[in-house]
Amino acid sequence: MGALLFVRSFNKLMTFDPGMREAGISVAILTFQHSPVARDRYPEFARQLLTEVRAVPGVLGAATTSNIPLLGGSWTHTIHLGTAEGDSKFTWVSPGYFPTMGIPVIMGRDLDEHDSATSERVVVVNKTFVRRFLGNANPLGKALRTEQEPDYPSTVYNIVGVIPDTQYSDLRGETPPMAFAPASQYPAQDSWTLMMIHSDLPPASIMAAVRREIALRHPEIVTSEGDFQAWIHEGLVRERLMATLSGLFGLVAALLAMAGLYGVVSYLVARRRNEIGIRLALGAHRAQVVGMVMREAGSLVLRGVLIGVALSLLAGRWAGSLLFHLKPYDPLTLGAAAALLAAVAAVASLLPARRAARTDPMVALRYE
Repeated sequence: MGALLFVRSFNKLMTFDPGMREAGISVAILTFQHSPVARDRYPEFARQLLTEVRAVPGVLGAATTSNIPLLGGSWTHTIHLGTAEGDSKFTWVSPGYFPTMGIPVIMGRDLDEHDSATSERVVVVNKTFVRRFLGNANPLGKALRTEQEPDYPSTVYNIVGVIPDTQYSDLRGETPPMAFAPASQYPAQDSWTLMMIHSDLPPASIMAAVRREIALRHPEIVTSEGDFQAWIHEGLVRERLMATLSGLFGLVAALLAMAGLYGVVSYLVARRRNEIGIRLALGAHRAQVVGMVMREAGSLVLRGVLIGVALSLLAGRWAGSLLFHLKPYDPLTLGAAAALLAAVAAVASLLPARRAARTDPMVALRYE
């Protein structure tokens, strides 16, 4: 039961849709602190780098972001929207971020090139944000205000679009309220930029091309990169370890159960060898002998399954926090575990039963 729970939980994590594109996305981190570019021109320089990356052959889409999703990063602002107050995640992204990540805008408009450093402050929010602060009312045109923080002055943003809910910092957590503002309106002046790059080429190939392009134009820039999907899977080490270990232990348990049942049934058959000989001598068919032995084994297995189910339900409570979208008393998993044990028991019992059915009645009658 435990093995199946952890294996199914890991499979759900690996196949879970976070609401955004994972495959075909590469992450590039470009650091230009040693560049001769003046600090006040960092945002403009980041946009120039993005334009150059988009021009690399094989790049289908690229955008900058202040936070890479699903890798544990987080940035929160306390906001005020009408009478509502609370926390919302904030990310500053360039135009093209949502198409690059495969996230549709379901209401209003996307961020675009007209959202500049001098234009009206705008944000695109997710559906959880709308439910949390507006009770599912139409959010378009509503204004929110962020509280002042160091390097982040209090700012009023107008909501111009809505996206579906996506995961934020990891695959497990509940989706928080999220707001996406234009990168051109990012109040900080960082000497680096994060790029999400979409391509249908292998990650190593496209990032080699990007590195060559950047090195050719800006040799002083330090570039590091990674495969977005591979980084996400690397974050599932605990889940992968639990699934692997529990799967191995489950296999060992199944083999031990098969060996134990085979030994017990063989012993029961040996004790009843005289009885089996008499039954065969009086005209019993071999199928009847097999059925008799299998019924006894089935009685043992049924009692074992009932006890095992009860113990699994009790022991499964501690595993609840380790499971993903799966309850420790999941009926499908419990049924599969019981069915697997029954199949193992049937295989382990069939060999002694068939051997008993082939017993020579004269030999069995003389057996002591």
